[in-house]
Amino acid sequence: MTLESVTGAAGLLRQHPVLWSVGLVMGALVVLDLVIPIYGGAFYTQPLALLQVLVMPFLAGGVYGTIRAENFSFGEFMQSGKTYYFRILLPALVIFFAVVLTIILLTIPLTLLGAGAAANMAALLFGVILSIAFFTFFYDTVAVFEETGVFESIRRSIEFVMNNLGRVLVFYLVNIAVFAVLGFLALFAWTALLVNKLEPLVSMSPDELQAVMPEDILALIGTEGIWITAIVYAVVIVLFSVFLYAYKASFFKNHAGAVQAEQGEYDEKGRWYKY
Repeated sequence: MTLESVTGAAGLLRQHPVLWSVGLVMGALVVLDLVIPIYGGAFYTQPLALLQVLVMPFLAGGVYGTIRAENFSFGEFMQSGKTYYFRILLPALVIFFAVVLTIILLTIPLTLLGAGAAANMAALLFGVILSIAFFTFFYDTVAVFEETGVFESIRRSIEFVMNNLGRVLVFYLVNIAVFAVLGFLALFAWTALLVNKLEPLVSMSPDELQAVMPEDILALIGTEGIWITAIVYAVVIVLFSVFLYAYKASFFKNHAGAVQAEQGEYDEKGRWYKY
């Protein structure tokens, strides 16, 4: 059924162009993220990051809402984005503050224990954050497909992952593999497009290459290279984000439906009530 979710996601993207909206917007924001600071607009970096945070719940709600309603019109996309905006944003904020609180609670005792414990702090914190993200990743699909409240969306996401642990692991591995393939192709394309500008790196010794900083690469490729880099990166983000959202929705529909159908009971008159 995991492969069925992949083919289902591919079919959705092939047949319904409106689902590409999430990728196109994210790709445009990525270009702005890379280009604006280089042109002296570092002041706009934080407002742009905030804009991304505020826009993403709308885009996610639009994608999931159209798939849920099986109505792939632009009007349905916009309406779903507005309808499910706070159903997605509020649980995201709860998860974010839970992560921050967890980091604080872990940092204080580790710092008091001394340098030995603090040395392993980064790995421990990364593991905690990864665990929280692993179990709460489907909160937004739950919020839309099951129309749950803030804490119920998080609880149901954890329940969904625990009930489908093996399939969810495969889901993550598929996404990692897709991103790795796109990244490799992007790196190949970027190198081919900038081969002339990167030629001086070939003549450098290993020690010289180790001393090369990102600023040196930017100076080497120039303004044209920066735009090429931004566009190639944006293409990766567009392709991966549209796949991720469509695959996530298809995966959740295929695996949550059966679980949800089983949760309930018959009353004394033989009527079925779901929990």
